[in-house]
This record gives sequence, C-alpha cells and structure tokens, in this order.
Amino acid sequence: MKHNPLHQWQKDHNKQVIDFHKNHALELEHSENGNGLLAKWERFVYNKGKALFKSVK
Repeated sequence: MKHNPLHQWQKDHNKQVIDFHKNHALELEHSENGNGLLAKWERFVYNKGKALFKSVK
C-alpha cells in the first residue's frame, strides 16, 4: 500500500488547528472565553472533566 505524504497546505492547516485548540484550552483555564451561556457551560464541562481526569490519574 502506498502512502502519499500530506500536501503543504494540509500541514499548515493541521498546525493552525493545533494552535487554535491550545489557545482555546488556555482561554478556558483563565475564564477568558466569554460570558454567554454556551461559554459558561463550556468552562463548567472543561473544569469538571479536568478534575475527573486528575482524580483518576
């Protein structure tokens, strides 16, 4: 089976996605993602998931 390498634009896109998710996680930790209902739920789920993950680990 032949594996074709990714095109340069795919590599750039993947890097942008990684950077976005890293920055978004930092915003959630610092509560800088907004004051809307969706933002509050997102912080709640993020913090509960983080606490659960730490307790299992």
